[in-house]
Amino acid sequence: MSLTDTSVRIARIAPADLSAYKTLRDQGLRQYPDAFDSDFDSEQARPPESYLGRLGLGEPLGGTFLIGAWVDRELVGMVGLERQSLQKLRHTAELNSMMVHPKHTGQGIGIMLINAAIAEARHAIGLEQIILRVSTSSESAIHLYERAGFKGCGVLPHAIKVVDAPGQARYFDKLTMVLIL
Repeated sequence: MSLTDTSVRIARIAPADLSAYKTLRDQGLRQYPDAFDSDFDSEQARPPESYLGRLGLGEPLGGTFLIGAWVDRELVGMVGLERQSLQKLRHTAELNSMMVHPKHTGQGIGIMLINAAIAEARHAIGLEQIILRVSTSSESAIHLYERAGFKGCGVLPHAIKVVDAPGQARYFDKLTMVLIL
């Protein structure tokens, strides 16, 4: 299936979309344990409305939001931005929760989501930079972020520890990337 820009709707996720967001997020937590700091076992019982704060509805300066990608009425992609709350860090926001459903990857939805998040971030008062952390093993994600203008600025070894069974752990390094707005 090939998509055109007109067949994908990119928009901020609203409170009514939180059930679809949670479904897609839970799938990502299961499928890509190295890509998310949260884990499926801890998050699965969390109700959709518990993500309301991620919509940034109470953020007067902007810089906190979730953006979704819909094909027809199905949420197939998501990305979040969370502005730092401490006064000395308010000029910074973290890009997180980036995911495109596997059956829709390679169709340009990821770059549409990232570009929409960057455009929305540029409207936030006093926001100067976006940071993110990506698994060093995810070359396609790193390439996507580089295409959007992010630059790598350091690697944190063993940033994520995934325990598969007692005594069986896998570690994943994370590349920190930054985009100066």
